[in-house]
Amino acid sequence: MLTVLAIIVLLTGLVISVGVYVHRKGALARTAGEVKMLESACENYKGDTGSYPRDTEVNSVTDNLNPKVDFDPTTGTYAKSSLFLYKELTGDKSGDGIPDDGEPRYLKEFEPRILNAVKDKATGKITSVNFFQDAFGFSYAYSTAAAKDEQKFRTDLLTDPSTAKRPTGSDLHGFNAGSFDLWSTGGKTMKDTTDDLTWAGWVKNW
Repeated sequence: MLTVLAIIVLLTGLVISVGVYVHRKGALARTAGEVKMLESACENYKGDTGSYPRDTEVNSVTDNLNPKVDFDPTTGTYAKSSLFLYKELTGDKSGDGIPDDGEPRYLKEFEPRILNAVKDKATGKITSVNFFQDAFGFSYAYSTAAAKDEQKFRTDLLTDPSTAKRPTGSDLHGFNAGSFDLWSTGGKTMKDTTDDLTWAGWVKNW
């Protein structure tokens, strides 16, 4: 009897493990597709404006997000950068789920599930968008920190070439200095990991 129970417990555990694996694999595949979609929209944005989306305010939500140190997708820094990207790509500058009149749209078609939003309980309509979310329910992250470093280098090169130094390695606050960093942590919520394994499970554009 005990042997039979042990076998049942073992089989149940295997079924659950397989189910979790299949679900995660599907979520990663969906997330990878969404990252590509957002990348493409950013390229469309650049084609029209000459540059990639970037928050140029003093407390820039895109310049201040660093994928080399900011690992937790539950923080406000992730959500703010993702909301900024949403507004720039969809033309919904008011963030109410409806593109504003006269605003260009670079991301015209997408699944509603990519939006983390507040909905009216009676109608089910979106009243406020919080951010783009991945298949795990966490915020996507969008950073121009490395691009800011590159811009500073080029400015220094013009003003004082003798002291200008292009940032590399740990001095570069990101990965894609010529464009942008876009990623999902792949369901991970690590807060203190600082080695290269941090990015192993991420879905990213570098």
